Amino acid sequence: MSGQATVEFSLVIGVVLLLILGAIQVGLYAIERNNALSATEQGVLTAVSAQSSPAGGPAAAGAVYTAIATQLNTGLFGAHAVRGESVNGVCPGLDSNWPIGEVHVCSQYDATAGTVTVSVRGWVPALVPPHFGISGGRDWALALDIHEVAHVATFSA
Repeated sequence: MSGQATVEFSLVIGVVLLLILGAIQVGLYAIERNNALSATEQGVLTAVSAQSSPAGGPAAAGAVYTAIATQLNTGLFGAHAVRGESVNGVCPGLDSNWPIGEVHVCSQYDATAGTVTVSVRGWVPALVPPHFGISGGRDWALALDIHEVAHVATFSA
């Protein structure tokens, strides 16, 4: 009888651990995504509200990164914020070649459209491989891709 229980336990423990770690991963990812969304909104608010005069432009990319990085680094598990640069006035899209654990923060100002764009993109580590090697995607990583746009309004008397 004890041999049967050992065999049954060894067959079931893998599935049970997978379910437990999967549930934990869903919770952690929800926290990380909510934190990234909140940080991105904070970055947009920082950019559009940091005008030195009514005719001045939005905050520089460094000020936006500083506002976002502190919040991101406290809410990401196994990842950290990295300053990203826009290429030809556009923040780069999520790249599968970026290292796992780096979340790129990019901001840009489009003077012709009067908008500020802030992007938080990267790969956060996963406890369970999300695709199990079956479909496309990165094993041991979950994509984080948040993009916010705000219009800059200037008022004059």
